[in-house]
Amino acid sequence: MSILTNISTARLPAPALMVRTGIHIALGMLGVILIAQAISAEWGLPAQSLMHAVAVYTGISVFVCIQLRNHMPQRNFGAANFITLIRAVIVSLFAGILGPSALVPEIGGWLLVYVGTIALILDGIDGWIARRLHLHSLFGARFDLEVDAAFIFILSLLVWVSGKIGALVLIGGAIRYVFLFAGCAIRALRQPLPPNRRRQIACVIQTATLLFSLSPDVQPIVANSANGVALTILIISFGRDVRLLLASEVAAGTHP
Repeated sequence: MSILTNISTARLPAPALMVRTGIHIALGMLGVILIAQAISAEWGLPAQSLMHAVAVYTGISVFVCIQLRNHMPQRNFGAANFITLIRAVIVSLFAGILGPSALVPEIGGWLLVYVGTIALILDGIDGWIARRLHLHSLFGARFDLEVDAAFIFILSLLVWVSGKIGALVLIGGAIRYVFLFAGCAIRALRQPLPPNRRRQIACVIQTATLLFSLSPDVQPIVANSANGVALTILIISFGRDVRLLLASEVAAGTHP
């Protein structure tokens, strides 16, 4: 009886965590709908803008629900993950603007840059809060990483459709997903990577450069030059991670 009681007690936080997470996700969805509707009305965007924003946020929400088991034994969604969820709302709103981006006025372009910069700042705050309050988990780290990747992907598409940079800019947005796809075939690439400041810096540089390129006053030649440098740094960073994972796999095979 005591063993069964202990098992039941150990499982008690899961339902509470799911309910609290569901509340946070619902609030985020409400924010996406209300803000997207307001933006559409102000800038004259089509109804598809709202649908795209909701679709992207729904995809992120599904990911959260699937990965939530890795947040145990935490009982609450946590302040750090709440900040990451705010960033997910911003990413979803940017995705909604992607299709009709040509309809966005110049002041709207500056608003995108300002809001994107806030999202970039929040990216540094959520990790700090998680470490400060001892709220870090595998779920939180993965959630933060995938929101970063989605933001870079959406930003690269926005810069591309702006006409300032050619399709080369999409490499930076797609590289994370190419890495994940390669992991389906190469076992070594599915192994977890240790935290690394170099990886974080490369991500920040790429995001900041894309936001800079999105600024209405930045000319194509400047945007191309800046993105060339940022993309090189990002590719080198991913290349080092791939080499590290492959080397670890080889070492594990030679020393069973």
